[in-house]
Amino acid sequence: MFKARLAVAVALLGASVAARADVSGVTILTEDFNADPSSLWTYSGVQNSGGQNLFRWNASGRLDAEWDQGNTFDYGDPYTIQPSYYARPLGQTLTDADTFCVRATLTLSSINNTSEYYQIANFGLYGLANMGADRAMADNWSGNTTIVEDASDFVEFNYFINNDTTFGWYRNTGVTMGAHIDGDDGDYTYGSFSDSLFHNTDMGMNQALPTGTPLYIELSYYGETTRRAYMGIYTDSDRTALLSVNGVEQYYWTMPLPADDHFTLTHVAFWNYVAGSWGGPYGEGAGSFDDLSVVVAPEPASAVLLLGGLAGMLAVRRRGAPR
Repeated sequence: MFKARLAVAVALLGASVAARADVSGVTILTEDFNADPSSLWTYSGVQNSGGQNLFRWNASGRLDAEWDQGNTFDYGDPYTIQPSYYARPLGQTLTDADTFCVRATLTLSSINNTSEYYQIANFGLYGLANMGADRAMADNWSGNTTIVEDASDFVEFNYFINNDTTFGWYRNTGVTMGAHIDGDDGDYTYGSFSDSLFHNTDMGMNQALPTGTPLYIELSYYGETTRRAYMGIYTDSDRTALLSVNGVEQYYWTMPLPADDHFTLTHVAFWNYVAGSWGGPYGEGAGSFDDLSVVVAPEPASAVLLLGGLAGMLAVRRRGAPR
C-alpha cells in the first residue's frame, strides 16, 4: 500500500510521466497454462476456418490466440456481432474502489496491415454480466433499444493495429476502462493529450510491436488513489525495462474515472472483438499468452494517510519515481 501511495504523490507533482507503483498485495489468481486449463476456463465465441476456437490451449504450455475483425458481423438493423473470449472467474468481485494489477506474457506471431481502427491482443478484467457484444459502436440505428450490445465494466489492454493515414495515426497500445453510471448505458474513459500523465504510444508508419519475442505486459488500476489505469510493455520478466518502438516507450495512463462511473469485475479474460470494415482490409493477428497473474491490494487507507504531507511528497519527488 505504501508503494501505491507513493504513486499518488508522484502523479500529483508530475515527477515523471512514466512513474507507476507496483501493486503489492494478495495474488488471487495465477495461470501458467502448463496443464489443460479447461476445468477453470470457458471459451465462448466462434471458430476459425479450420474449426478451431480463437483461443485454445497448446500442450506446449501456452494459450494460442487469434484475432479476426470480420469473424461474425451482420449489418442488419439492429446489427448483430459475436465477440469471442476465454474467461475464468476471479473468485471474488472487484470494483472501481479496488486497486489491482494483471500481468501476462504476450508473444505475437503475425499481424496484417489494415486502415481500420481495430484492436488485437486484448486481455484484462471484465464483468461478464455487463459485457455486451460491442465495445465501440451502437446497434440501435433505428432507435431499437431492446437489445443491449454495448460493452461495459472492464479494464483491458489494447493493441490497435491500424497502419494507414486514414485515421491520422498508426499502430499504438493503451488501456481502456469501460464503466457505467447506474441506470444508464456503458461509458468509456480514455487517455487524453490534455492529461499530464497521458503518453502517446503511436509507433509511426510501418512500425509494430515485435513478433516472435515475449512481451511482458502490466495492466494496473489504482482505485484507492487516482482512479486511473496504467499499461506498460516491458522487455524483461521483472518489468523494469520499458519496450521502445521507433523511439517511443510503450506505456500509457488513462484519465481518471469520473466519480459517478462504476464497474464491477468478476472474470479475467482474453478477448476478440468484432468490427465492421469501412473500406479497408480486415484486421487480423495471431500469437500466444502465458504466465498470467492477478494481484489485489488490501483495502484502501484513509485519505489523510494516503496523501501524507507536502514535505513527504517533495521527498518522494527528490528520490525519484517509485518502481
